[in-house]
Amino acid sequence: MSNDPAKPTLSPEELEKRFKHACYLHENDRLGDAVDTYNNLLTILPNSPLLHFNCGLALFELNLFSEAGKHYEIASLLNPEDPDIHYNTGLTYRRLERYEDAAKSFEHAVKLGDTTIDTLYNLGLCYQDLQNYSEAERLYDTILAKNPEHLSTLNNFAYLCHKTGDLQKAETLYHQLLTVNPEHKAAKHMLNSLSGNVTDTAPLEYVEAVFDNYAKDFEHSLVGQLQYNTPAGLWERFCQMFPQDKSKDHCLDLGCGTGLAGEQFTSCCRKLTGVDISQEMLEIADKKNIYQELIKDDIFRFLQSTEISYDLILAADVFTYMGDLEKLFKECNGKIVENGLFLFSVEESASETFELKQTGRFGHSVGYIEKLCRNTCWNILDCHLSKLRQDKGEWIKGHLFILQK
Repeated sequence: MSNDPAKPTLSPEELEKRFKHACYLHENDRLGDAVDTYNNLLTILPNSPLLHFNCGLALFELNLFSEAGKHYEIASLLNPEDPDIHYNTGLTYRRLERYEDAAKSFEHAVKLGDTTIDTLYNLGLCYQDLQNYSEAERLYDTILAKNPEHLSTLNNFAYLCHKTGDLQKAETLYHQLLTVNPEHKAAKHMLNSLSGNVTDTAPLEYVEAVFDNYAKDFEHSLVGQLQYNTPAGLWERFCQMFPQDKSKDHCLDLGCGTGLAGEQFTSCCRKLTGVDISQEMLEIADKKNIYQELIKDDIFRFLQSTEISYDLILAADVFTYMGDLEKLFKECNGKIVENGLFLFSVEESASETFELKQTGRFGHSVGYIEKLCRNTCWNILDCHLSKLRQDKGEWIKGHLFILQK
C-alpha cells in the first residue's frame, strides 16, 4: 500500500472488492460507473496494466476512443508482452483513423503469437486504408487459407481486386462470396458489372453501404485526389444559362451526399432540401448549415411521397447508380413547377441507351437522355461534355444537362 498521504490507502481485501465491483458494473453495461470506479482504483494503483486495460475497454464501449487509447497506451507500456492489449489498441487507433499506429499495434499482437483471423483481418484493413495493397492481399489470402468462408475477407478482398484491376481474381472472389451468402446484393451487382449483365439499377443496400463507409473520406478522396468538379460544372453552366436572375424559392438536391452540390447552389436557393440514402453522408452535410431540411430516403421513394413542387432539382453524380431513368424523370417532372429546372450529370456511354460498366457504375448515352426527355415532357436547354473526375489517372467524361419543364 502507498505511504503517500495524498493518496487513499486500502487493504488488499478492499481493493479486490472494489475491483470486482468495477467488473460487475462493466459487465452489466453501467459503463460510466465502471470507468469512475476503475479511475478511482488507478489513483491507488496507477501502474496496474489490468486496470488501464479494463478502463480502456469500457471507454471504447462508450465510443470515447481518444480516452480509451490513452489507457491502452499506458497498459502496453506496463505490459508490452500482452497481445490482447496491442489488439485492442489497434482497434482504437482504427476508430481514430490513425491507421499507421493501428497497423503497428496489430503487428505487435501478431509477433506475440496472436494469429487469429480477427487480428489478421484488422491488420489487412489497415494496410488497405494505407493503400499498401500487396500486404493487404497477402493477409486476406492467409485468412482464406484458414477459413475460405470468411465473409468479410471475401467482401473486402473482392472489392480490393476490383479496384486494383485484377478483375479475374475479383470475379472468382465474388463467386465465392455468393456461394457463402447467395443473397449478397452488392456482390451480385459487381459480378454483373464484370460479366456484362446490364441491370436497371444498383441495389439500394449496396449504394447505402458504399456511401456510409465512404462518408468520412468522401470529400478528401473525391475532390482532393480524383479532382471531382461536377457540382462546380453544373453551377457554371447554370450561371451561363441564367446570368441575370438565378434566384429560386425551393431547391431539391437529390442524392445530396455531403453537400458538395448544395454548397454551389445555396446562394440562389431561398430554401434547400437534401435527400440521401446514407445517414453518414447526411450527418456531414448537416454540419455545413446550408440545408433547411435533410431527409434520409431513397430518392425515388421520396419523389413519390412528397407533395411539394420545387423550382429546381439537382442530381449531381447520382445517375451513375441508376440505369433506367424513365420513371425517375417522370416523377421529377411531376414534382417541379412550370418552367422549373432539372440539372444533372451522367457518365458517357457508347451504348444506345445505358450500360453497367466494370466499375459498377452506370453510363448513359446522350441519345437515351434525349429520348427520355421527349417521353417525359422535358426540354433540353443545355448539354455539355465535361471531365467529371479522374480514375486511375484517366479522366472520366460525361455530360452535364439542364432541362426545363
